[in-house]
Amino acid sequence: MSEWTEANDQPALTLAAIRWYAMSIEKLAQDLYVTQASTYPSVQATLDKAVADLEGLRKQLTGQALSGGCPPGYKNCDGFCLPVCPGGGQY
Repeated sequence: MSEWTEANDQPALTLAAIRWYAMSIEKLAQDLYVTQASTYPSVQATLDKAVADLEGLRKQLTGQALSGGCPPGYKNCDGFCLPVCPGGGQY
């Protein structure tokens, strides 16, 4: 078993934290809707805002140089590391 080191484990831990947030948001949204369907407009507005905020952050990064390249299994798609570029090709 390897010892935890920030340099080796930090990216995996950060991605795990992001996944936890995504799953928690999905579960909360579904719980609210299933409990009371009339909450859907508020849930949708909240999710729309979260997506818009993240898209805004992504736009801030557009055009900036990708430092260090992409990790294995990912492609440089117009400066963003994605498994598959939109449209199937690299930009």
